[in-house]
Amino acid sequence: MSESVNPILVVGGTGRHGGTGAYVARQLLKLGIPVRALVRERDDRAKALEEIGAKVVVGDLRDRRSLIPALEGTVTDYFTYPIAGGIVDAAANFASAARAAGLKRLVVMSMAPAHPDSPSDLGRAQWLAEELLEWSGLSCIHLRIAALFFENLELLHGEDILGDGVIRNSFPDLPMNWIAGEDAGKLAIAALRFPERFGDKTAVYPTGTEKFSHSEVAGIIGRHLGRSLRHETVSVGAWQTRLMEFSEQNKRINLDMARHISAVGAGMRKPFPINDMFGAVTQEQAMTLDEALRSGYLAFKR
Repeated sequence: MSESVNPILVVGGTGRHGGTGAYVARQLLKLGIPVRALVRERDDRAKALEEIGAKVVVGDLRDRRSLIPALEGTVTDYFTYPIAGGIVDAAANFASAARAAGLKRLVVMSMAPAHPDSPSDLGRAQWLAEELLEWSGLSCIHLRIAALFFENLELLHGEDILGDGVIRNSFPDLPMNWIAGEDAGKLAIAALRFPERFGDKTAVYPTGTEKFSHSEVAGIIGRHLGRSLRHETVSVGAWQTRLMEFSEQNKRINLDMARHISAVGAGMRKPFPINDMFGAVTQEQAMTLDEALRSGYLAFKR
């Protein structure tokens, strides 16, 4: 890639849930591509990135001024944002700073519910943010991952799996697409390095390679743990309340996230059909749920 001599700014390099930004930063460095990681503060996660060779830049997507030096000298960058409010303002600040810095191309980690008619407020906001990035003149690839992350099972259901063995959420018991956060990161790396593999579309919908209902997922995890698990569909309000109870112990969960995922679950009627995009653009095999459990990538422990 001719642009690899330029640093790639990774927004969300210290992100937690799914960890796509951190994975992208680490893998780019392994490939010998200079990485500039945008962080809110120099905490232990930022220090860990510095130790493996990333240049850490403190900035804030809510402050355009802080983004100008972070973007300087970059040609192709990676943008992700947590499942939380503020994405439209963040995209506006980033788009304006990117224009000033001369950024040419952007890979955006997105989600299938990014749509103007999404049942989720955050889904509609994500779509609008992506419109803003397009309007700024950037050449974008929006990775609208049409799958649930394996990490959701640990983050959103870990307590119940280890508790009474009931996976409760607002999803109907339909077969859903699943993917590892690490594999979503691999899609981002492919988009950064080989955009031609994605064709001429600005928004793509990779699915991963596995499709399971939550009842089937309960069976797979139950066999791994040696116990009986089941799935129960509950109301949007009931799941929001349960998630906010979890948020008291896990700061990765917030009210915006709870509202988003419960609305998406309740609105699910026809999941995306599985496609072969992952293998075609990464030239690798996606991680399976069984592999995630056996390897410890996905772990359920107190």
